[in-house]
Amino acid sequence: MTTRKIIDLHHFKNKDKPPGYSSSPVGGSTGGSPARRFDERKWLILAVLLLIFICLMPTPSGLSTEGKYAIALWVFVVVCFLTEAVPLPMTAMIIGFYQVVMGIGTYRDVPRTFMDDAVIFIMGVLMMGAMLVKYNIHNKLAMYMLRISGTRIDRVVLGTVAFCALSAGFITEHATVTIMLPIGVAIVSLSGGIKKVPNLGKLMMLAIAYGVIIGGVFTPSGGARNALMLSYLNSLGVSMGYGQWILMAFPFTMLMIFFVTYWLLRLFKPEVNDLEEVLERIQHEIDAGGPMSVQAKLALVIFIAVVIGWVLFSTQFGVGNIAMMGIVAAAILGLVDWNYLQQKTQWGVVLLYAGAISMGKMLVATGAATWLATQLLAAASVAFGITKGLPLLAVTTAITAFTTNTMADGPTVAFLGPVFIQAAELADTSPLAIGVATSLGSAFSYLLIIATPANAIVYGLGFLKASDFLKAGGFLFILSFFIVVVGLAGIWWRMLGIW
Repeated sequence: MTTRKIIDLHHFKNKDKPPGYSSSPVGGSTGGSPARRFDERKWLILAVLLLIFICLMPTPSGLSTEGKYAIALWVFVVVCFLTEAVPLPMTAMIIGFYQVVMGIGTYRDVPRTFMDDAVIFIMGVLMMGAMLVKYNIHNKLAMYMLRISGTRIDRVVLGTVAFCALSAGFITEHATVTIMLPIGVAIVSLSGGIKKVPNLGKLMMLAIAYGVIIGGVFTPSGGARNALMLSYLNSLGVSMGYGQWILMAFPFTMLMIFFVTYWLLRLFKPEVNDLEEVLERIQHEIDAGGPMSVQAKLALVIFIAVVIGWVLFSTQFGVGNIAMMGIVAAAILGLVDWNYLQQKTQWGVVLLYAGAISMGKMLVATGAATWLATQLLAAASVAFGITKGLPLLAVTTAITAFTTNTMADGPTVAFLGPVFIQAAELADTSPLAIGVATSLGSAFSYLLIIATPANAIVYGLGFLKASDFLKAGGFLFILSFFIVVVGLAGIWWRMLGIW
């Protein structure tokens, strides 16, 4: 029996990168001909020109000058989010100094808008995920879920989707993909390889990607977009706790676990029926590392305690503070040190969402969000006769769902969230319902490779074609929209008394 590692992705690292993949920084080289330099910077030039044009145009009726400047920045940021004209964390820096330069806020006040409990929460979730990975807890939990599921291929797929969905609710989507991908690749490899079992390869990769997509919305810790929405709601005085979010969103995830499993098995009928020998081989390799150490058990206990704290005490202490309590406890017990956390935490992500929160507060403070919401309601009323209630929620969810397939879910919520929540207030519709529906709609990123990092990561192994996402994702997109608008907003949230 070969001794090579079967859950090691090193062999796949340099194969079939997603379209547009480059190891160079965003923006490309500054060398080359003027034409090439222009081509590399064309989106940044467009963003700047739009910003200047809006700033110089006459101020529309009902909008303040500061509000006009705020909308100019909003449009600039949308272009940058869509095209990555500059690195996204750099966009957050632009959000800060622009407000000071244009007189929207002072250099003392603007930095305060970057700090929010949601920012600490995002940072804490990233650190918590790094701690779990350090002690290999992720692989053991994944295999435990698969052992519960059984060895039949349909049960394995169900276990994969379920693990990815439930895990993504607590340690972010991209971390969950990183956890499950080696196991998925090992299953395909030990079943004969992608040339022998192409449908199994497609099935496992999409089960992982779509599993994290449907799971990243059922808790606030499932993605930075959810923390952003919490921040926007709280800034308007709409109090919402961690447990209340789960109560509103978890039915969507539970239903979609079964629908995703059924649909993928129907589309990509696997070449094998039972994976008993394959799973035993993977389990043997994971077990070779020995049982969980005392430190690993302590790390797991701290993680569980933090989750319980989020559910029970988030409205009292804030989700960010509770996350930091867990990280500090882990550091005091010697489970992690600062150097490890510094290396493993994606500080650019933290900065990006701090800037997004600042932009949201700016749109509200200047009246720009109210003005944009008024225009949205007027357009919806003229075009569709929609003024409030469930039809308005359907419109905002649809806009979010289509937008999230062209850019990341976090930026989608960052620039649509403040406007939609303000529209809900103006239309005498529950901001809570509109806000959570917007976050849920931002998860419908089934269609394109660029829609979410999860899609790009699984595509990068070369098991999938771009058309596979459209083939599998079209039905799931429509089904998800129907479940959120009709099932959750139309029935479940009314039973909960949300509106």
